[in-house]
Amino acid sequence: MKSPALLLVLALSFVFSNGEEEITTTTTTVSPESPWGRIYLRNGLAPIQYFRDDFGGPMAPHEVSFYFPKLSENRFGCELLPEPELLEVEASNRSAVLVVDRGECTFERKALLADQMGAAALLVVSPTDDVSAPVAALKNDDEISIASVMIRRTGGDMLRIAAEQMAIYGRLIPMTCERKPYTCKPRYEIEEDYMETAIARGGSVLSVDEEGDDGTRLGSFLAATYGSILPTKTSFPLAAPLDGSQACTDATEDIATHSEFAGKAVITPAGQAGRCSEFEKVSNAQRRGANIVILMHQDNATLMTQPGVQVSWHAYNITIPVLAVSSTTGNRLSSLKDTQGDAARLRFAVSNGIADAWELLEKYSTRSAWPKRVKRCSKTLAQLLYQIRGFGGDNEVEEALKNLFLNVVGGSLHDWDKVAHPDENVQEDEDSSTRDTVVHTVKKSETRDEL
Repeated sequence: MKSPALLLVLALSFVFSNGEEEITTTTTTVSPESPWGRIYLRNGLAPIQYFRDDFGGPMAPHEVSFYFPKLSENRFGCELLPEPELLEVEASNRSAVLVVDRGECTFERKALLADQMGAAALLVVSPTDDVSAPVAALKNDDEISIASVMIRRTGGDMLRIAAEQMAIYGRLIPMTCERKPYTCKPRYEIEEDYMETAIARGGSVLSVDEEGDDGTRLGSFLAATYGSILPTKTSFPLAAPLDGSQACTDATEDIATHSEFAGKAVITPAGQAGRCSEFEKVSNAQRRGANIVILMHQDNATLMTQPGVQVSWHAYNITIPVLAVSSTTGNRLSSLKDTQGDAARLRFAVSNGIADAWELLEKYSTRSAWPKRVKRCSKTLAQLLYQIRGFGGDNEVEEALKNLFLNVVGGSLHDWDKVAHPDENVQEDEDSSTRDTVVHTVKKSETRDEL
């Protein structure tokens, strides 16, 4: 039997242990802002990685514009901008990120001036593709209220080239990573939503007669997973299409033809046509001065996928948008150039549902993705058609699905028509029923006449 003193000690220890447990379970920790992140641009093709300071304020929690000093002598951000530009930054109400080059003065001075001018953040462009976080020695941690970040040189070049054509918008999103499984994601759902909707992955190719024209739809495109921002309000003259040999010719050896491609949308064959890689064709087109590269798939291509590279940094030097189109759309573009000549112009409208439709189709591109029994595949086909049409998939996507159903699955044309065009089948059934009724009535009439 335990003594009263021992029982008292046990009771007190139980109370204190419960108290400690309660304190432990009710305490929550908010994860600090990550020292690195990505810049997601509105209608951009790929994000730009950044590293941030450890002395500034929190990252701007909203979409921002990117402001480049207009005069080259102000590109380092070591002095206040001229008054007209200063008023532009102030008028943005902490929604403009000041973009400057590294060098000439300390990060601390650049950040203090940007904060003083009313910028939402400071973006420093490295003179190389090696990037580190901005550092400073401040006596007061609250001295600078905005974040400072640094990006690679080629990322800065891409932004600068795009800024010459249009206003640039985007978000600087801090990323956090987990080891098992290794994934990186933002802290907030609203940032994740922006990442999914801001990037341009697909859309429509339009022929326009003049600026402001809504245009005539010629087909759809898939955007590459590398490259720059896709302008949607500007139209581009269409250059004469290049064959594989021309596309693979080193641009440095073909200086005479630069004027034929400068500032234009250039069509080149996708894949290995011309005995060089797809990426080499894109690089050559950019060196020739193209503003947009359009990769045209070959006639035997059954599926469309987003052009990409094995390692993202391989494409850091590509500072223009890169798109892919089917052979059908590519032939329409070639015909447009043949008929309209120098007057042929293109505009692009982003619609990521097109990319979603092609991605869905790719998942069902093998026989194993469908039911084993062909008779049961019609239900899967109906579900796919419903989803594709919901995404906004066009006739090209449906035609690709039809080819998969007939050639990969082994379905029949009758089953395809029955699922893809149910209204027509109903009409045919009604017509057949009407014909049977008419024939039956005629026969009865003939019988009466005979009587």
